[in-house]
Amino acid sequence: MSLIRNPRSFTGLFNWVPQVSVETPFKTQPPGIPRFFTTRRTIDAEVSGEKWTVRPRAVIRKMAQVAMFDYFYHNRGLQFLVAESMSKNAPVFNDNLLKKLDVDADAGEDLVRSITRFLWFHPVNEFEPFLESLGLKPSEFSHLIPCDKMFLNEDAFLLENYHVFWNYGIGREKMGKIFKEAREVFGYETGVLASKIKAYEGLGFSKLFLSKLIVCSPSILIGNTNVELAKVMEMLRSMGFGLDWVTENLSEEASYDWSSMHRCLSFLRDLCVDEDELRELIKERPRLIFENSGEWTLILAGFQTKLGSSRSELSSLFLKLPKIQDLGKCVSNLRHCFLFLKDIKMKADEIGEVFRSHSSWLGVSRLKQTSTFLNTLKGGKKRLCEVIHNNPEEMKKWIKGSRVQPLPGTGVDTKSKAMKIQFLLDLGYKENSEEMERALKSFRGRGSELRERFDFLVSLGLNEKDVKGMVKASPGILTQASDVLERKVNYLVDELGYPLSSLVTFPSCLKYTLQRMKHRFAMFSWLQARGKVDSKPAVSTILVYSDKTFATRFVNRHPDGPKHFEDLKKLLLCE
Repeated sequence: MSLIRNPRSFTGLFNWVPQVSVETPFKTQPPGIPRFFTTRRTIDAEVSGEKWTVRPRAVIRKMAQVAMFDYFYHNRGLQFLVAESMSKNAPVFNDNLLKKLDVDADAGEDLVRSITRFLWFHPVNEFEPFLESLGLKPSEFSHLIPCDKMFLNEDAFLLENYHVFWNYGIGREKMGKIFKEAREVFGYETGVLASKIKAYEGLGFSKLFLSKLIVCSPSILIGNTNVELAKVMEMLRSMGFGLDWVTENLSEEASYDWSSMHRCLSFLRDLCVDEDELRELIKERPRLIFENSGEWTLILAGFQTKLGSSRSELSSLFLKLPKIQDLGKCVSNLRHCFLFLKDIKMKADEIGEVFRSHSSWLGVSRLKQTSTFLNTLKGGKKRLCEVIHNNPEEMKKWIKGSRVQPLPGTGVDTKSKAMKIQFLLDLGYKENSEEMERALKSFRGRGSELRERFDFLVSLGLNEKDVKGMVKASPGILTQASDVLERKVNYLVDELGYPLSSLVTFPSCLKYTLQRMKHRFAMFSWLQARGKVDSKPAVSTILVYSDKTFATRFVNRHPDGPKHFEDLKKLLLCE
């Protein structure tokens, strides 16, 4: 199939270029004034009493389009429609071509001749402007360009099938999607593509519906008639939904999997009590079957089923979802909420209870990160679980974009705070002083735990006065459990042989992890054995430096030091 060439139409193409660019004589550029090939606006300058004009970039592009059309239509013999589209709708290709030329911006019609002459001696790959003219970006079509062809007429059926789509009412800017998703349809032999379209018309599909359907789902033209498509349309027809309704809900930006849509429709039919309920559900929320071809609906249903939702609860959830809700985002929000509840150690049956009753609004907004809750709400995981279990709608206050307020105090919290205050008073802090307020913020855990850990340090053989001084100097040591403190003290005193007095001198040593202690002291022992460091350094000398400074001051003293330092680290991680 081909279009009749009409040479007279070529004259009209020069109307693309403003009259000033073709008919107005151009002054000779004054010597010493540079040419501005890419200037965006016309500039008039008085030089020695004479005016000169710099051509705008838009005009240059129009002239390039004229030259491109002249080349594709007259020299290459492409049909008028194709040549016009390739010259006007491939801006990236045109700009790249202009970059290769060394022509004067004010050369008038000579610019058109220069471009045409360049194309005569430097033939271009015609698939590039052709595919760009179909609405594809270079990044989208670069892998679609044939490796063994350069000219469009080398592909025997490409342009023939292009015109089949064009004559069927599918615009060239929509053909790019078809080419990208179903390249093989442009290679069908004469009559094959038209016969496949005709087969779908035989199913009762109108031309208007088919032209949109092909863009939305080019894969239906590959292989035999799509049976799943026919089943979906038949199910929708039986519920009273016509082609106009389907056309309205199809998106040309999407690509549809009709087998998935059929599974989704079948699932919803089994879910609903009767046909009227199903019809109402689909009418109010067509996204259930059209968004992602119904995949999000099936995923959401599977997610809720695993959490114990019944058929009636699922049906209620779908009816309660906002009509404009993005199902993909809804599933993502619910998954994020599920992970949050797992992260705070909520029991599985309690999680299921929350989702069975509150998924409709939990899917609308996204919760903040778990760390934000724990820091801002000023409550532990156990407290959060209690709050959510008693009133799940409290989570509405914790969505992104909202200001999260700390949880109200409980009787247990009040008692714990009173014990902390008394503990600090015993240490010598003045009541209601700024020093006490800072200390209260430094101590984590319950008041009873602080006293227990303090007593443990005294039980090691330290006197109470020394321990008070240690805690005031480094309050963070009491944020650790007694068994953790015991392991650190045993390592420093029993294994390494440091006296208890070293803890009084440098109490902050108990804040460092046991792994850091073992890593540093093992490295120091290795260096001592090789005579690179002095014996028995202070505990602070080993622990206070950053890894980088420690390496500079000690590790690098031996050529094999850095490697051994890393090997020790890996060994300790495996313990």
